[in-house]
Amino acid sequence: MKELFFWKEKDIKEKLNERTGKKKFILNFLNSHDIYQFKAEPLFREALSPKETINSIDGFIVSLYLSLKYFKKIARYTGPCFTQDFFKNKKLSFGKKHFFIGPEESDLKKLANKFEFLDEKKIFSYNPPYIKGIDFSEEEIKKIIEKIIEKRPDYVWVCIGCPKQCILTYRIFKKTSAKIYFNVGAALDFILGKKKEAPLFFRKLGIEWLYRLITDFKYSKRKVWRSFIALKYLGKNIKLKSNLK
Repeated sequence: MKELFFWKEKDIKEKLNERTGKKKFILNFLNSHDIYQFKAEPLFREALSPKETINSIDGFIVSLYLSLKYFKKIARYTGPCFTQDFFKNKKLSFGKKHFFIGPEESDLKKLANKFEFLDEKKIFSYNPPYIKGIDFSEEEIKKIIEKIIEKRPDYVWVCIGCPKQCILTYRIFKKTSAKIYFNVGAALDFILGKKKEAPLFFRKLGIEWLYRLITDFKYSKRKVWRSFIALKYLGKNIKLKSNLK
């Protein structure tokens, strides 16, 4: 398995706050299920390979493994937490254009009302059709690229499931001028109350998987099982990024 590097929360925040930082990059939030997919899906591995890719630690198991490996606490920085932090940050959000892939148009007004630094006139969305596979058609990818080029956003937020979101971003990243792509999955659904996030008790103990099994067994059983299988893939290939220059 190829090496998969993760960044710590403070390093991600420093990267975002660089005043002179003009380089484009992609920010992912990966958990143990994503590590399973990384092992199983060659296209997903390819999508995470560009040097512009930054991976944040979304899952408890990944956080625990890295903490034990480096003999210090390596905390998680999840998609929902990051997204809320970002929208509350005036320096990052005020006056910027945002393009969301996944949310409905009706979600934009709710989002603008929730976060004072978001201008409803500068946020746009497109909800692509559902696909059973992990890769959108060339026609659909071209359509998404055209919409992003038309709106000329500073940031693109990809709010669909993984690995679809990472593969889609990989396809369109270099074909638009948007500075940063954020692959945040269901973060907006949690923030807007469209989906119920696991209670704080479950999140602190790192047992969101148990909450998902209790509340949505039919949908979650395969994902949870794969997450446990991924434990055997945790090894020398999973590392912290040490050189952040």
